[in-house]
Amino acid sequence: MRDLNGADPRQFGPYRTLAVLREAGTTRGYLARGDDGRTVTVTAAKPRLAAVPVFRRRFRQELAAAARLAGPWAQPVLDSAPDDPVPWFASPFVPSLPLAEAVALAGPLPEPVVRALGAALAETLERTRAAAGEAFQGLGPEVVLLAADGPRISAFGPLGAATAATEGPGGGLSVTLGYLTPEQVAGHRPGPPADVFVLGTLLAYAATGTDPFDADPVGADPLDADPADARPVAGDVSRSAARHRAAQRIAHQEPDLASVPEGLRPVLARCLAKDPARRPEPSVLAAVLAPSGAAAAVDAGRLPARLTAALAEQASAVLGLETREDRDDRKGAVPAVPATPTVPDASPASGTGTAGEQDLPPALPTTRRAARLDRRTLLTGALSGAAGLALGGGVTAWATDDRPSPDAAGEPAARKPREPVPGVPPAALWAYDMPDTLLYGSPSLHGDVLLLPGDSLVALDVRTGRELWRRREPVDLASHPVRVDDELLVVLGVQGLLWRSVKDGARRHKVPYGQLLETGEDMAGPELVARDGAVVWFKGTVEKTAGTGTKTDGTDGKTRTLFAYDVVRREPLWRRPLAENEYVTWAVPHRGLLVSWRDAPRPKDEKARRKRPEGLQEFFALDRASGREAWARTIGDLTVSASCALSGTGTLYAAQDRELRAYELRTGRELWRRRHENPHGAYGMPVLAGDTLYVADNDPTVYALDPDGGRQRWSRGTGFLAGTGAPPSVAVSASGATALSLDAVQVTAFAAASGERLWKFQAVGEQDTGGLDPYGLLTVEGICVVRYGRSFYGVPVE
Repeated sequence: MRDLNGADPRQFGPYRTLAVLREAGTTRGYLARGDDGRTVTVTAAKPRLAAVPVFRRRFRQELAAAARLAGPWAQPVLDSAPDDPVPWFASPFVPSLPLAEAVALAGPLPEPVVRALGAALAETLERTRAAAGEAFQGLGPEVVLLAADGPRISAFGPLGAATAATEGPGGGLSVTLGYLTPEQVAGHRPGPPADVFVLGTLLAYAATGTDPFDADPVGADPLDADPADARPVAGDVSRSAARHRAAQRIAHQEPDLASVPEGLRPVLARCLAKDPARRPEPSVLAAVLAPSGAAAAVDAGRLPARLTAALAEQASAVLGLETREDRDDRKGAVPAVPATPTVPDASPASGTGTAGEQDLPPALPTTRRAARLDRRTLLTGALSGAAGLALGGGVTAWATDDRPSPDAAGEPAARKPREPVPGVPPAALWAYDMPDTLLYGSPSLHGDVLLLPGDSLVALDVRTGRELWRRREPVDLASHPVRVDDELLVVLGVQGLLWRSVKDGARRHKVPYGQLLETGEDMAGPELVARDGAVVWFKGTVEKTAGTGTKTDGTDGKTRTLFAYDVVRREPLWRRPLAENEYVTWAVPHRGLLVSWRDAPRPKDEKARRKRPEGLQEFFALDRASGREAWARTIGDLTVSASCALSGTGTLYAAQDRELRAYELRTGRELWRRRHENPHGAYGMPVLAGDTLYVADNDPTVYALDPDGGRQRWSRGTGFLAGTGAPPSVAVSASGATALSLDAVQVTAFAAASGERLWKFQAVGEQDTGGLDPYGLLTVEGICVVRYGRSFYGVPVE
């Protein structure tokens, strides 16, 4: 930060400049104060470039790109004037240091800080990739800022991140970027994987203080020249022989990662792969660097003491300027800037010779955004104990008026809806942590009431997340809540069926399991199997108590039994002992029947036994009213490994290993099959919604298919790491407009009509999933309820 001189503007729109914060290749950052008293950073074009028409067009384009970056790790645009004589935009001022300055001041950053930095930048790259589908090229050591509450990207594209820019022949514009990629050296246009390569280079620099393609310390290259002296050289990748040699090292030399912390080497090596196809997608990189999300990593990664002290000193200097500005007349002299430590130029762009020129594509329309900054909260927070500052370590660095706050009772409060931004996950309307230590059965929706079964049965308003009631029986644990009518729900408890009021959770009726059993019998482990209208099917283990008779199946008197019960009339329909080969792990009501499967009978003929697939299943159907078996048949060679879905018209969709198939349930006739092109590919559970069949594979990719013939309508990757486990599960929003996939680290939303990837959602913070799969989902009109362990989030969805 330095004093203003005679050449520096004193005003940008409503903002009066106080000092120069930092210099970049194409812009200059000013500390400024608005008419409303808020303190901002005004980023303005350097005057020599402001007169170049193509520069101004590109400035507008990158200003428009700011909307795609919107999120916690990108500087928001408060105000802008791209058509002023010197184009500019304003962002909230946050005490921060460019990465290059931070590394020069404190040396290599600790591994937790590098992980947090990488995860935050990768999450931002994923948003712009999902929204634009093209390279961002806005990363560099001078425009990535470190603040007390996490990193910030202060540039919105290659122009803002450039180390130099010059007007070329015919009115064109060439920019010099801090880093090149192998594909750029080869003369190819960079795509999204180029950003991952640059990020890998940036993280290696942050972790070691040196560029991975040059063993010399960053900043030692004598060719570091003033960008104003830059001259483009047509047809050449670089402007000097040294830079040309550096470009060749990038194209052909393996990166030097010997000094990188051991835990980071594998992931950075993948980022720096020569082949763009081998680099991880940003979402995968973020998940590997910070499995619990960037926010949690930022909270845990403490900045070195020298950096926290420098941030506090910067905040103190700004407070001093504001105090004098409040006291002095605006027409008086510009206050002086207190001296700050001199830091040698440590930019990899100036020292490694990895820069290159690039012609810029046509411009896009511009946008204008507005927000409000509480400067006293900002600066006081930054000064509240320099030694205790951490990267996201609880220090308030900036605040906006629309930040939600809990009500007086401490209950979740609904947030004001925001306009959706392409690629940006919608803000959760509410979050709720299950208070009990155990979660039984499955959460369910009863209209706008979300029921969470556990040690207590909890009811939430699905629109606000507000807890409506909580009930706990002394000896009954709540599981598998099922809707009866508009006023009642029924719960499978430990000792019996419980009917409760939807309004307040009060118990209305109870039927002990003993009423469903014979004298001398007891039942344990009730588990909901299916429900259809008033009928619920559940299974449990029935045991003959001591002295009441003989064993029923050779297993200590225990028999797995299936029950059918009418919850409206409150009367049992039938019970059916399950044979040794019947587990009823999958069951679907269909046209007056309950369809399930079991292990197929063992053939008597030895030759037939050898030919039969291992785990072959036999489908069977039970009459809804009586429980009698209506039919039984094998369908194709479907085994216990198949994932099945049954349509209302009687089509059975089955995913088994590499194949997705469709059968006519009534006859077992095969209708179509689809074979995965990857020998190691596998399909997951198919989901039929309207006239579309959705399924995901372990690539992982989500497919939308024609259910009648299996023809592909669209396919789109989720961005998660391929081959890391089972295919993600798939769900569809209540309106049918959005398809959602759920894997180990995220929920990904797609436009159901086109397959466009809309956004990704990750729960915040370290979570104990209690042995559950990390993510689950329920949908109701306008909302999807995301479960992560025992935490629940209400996320708006179309």
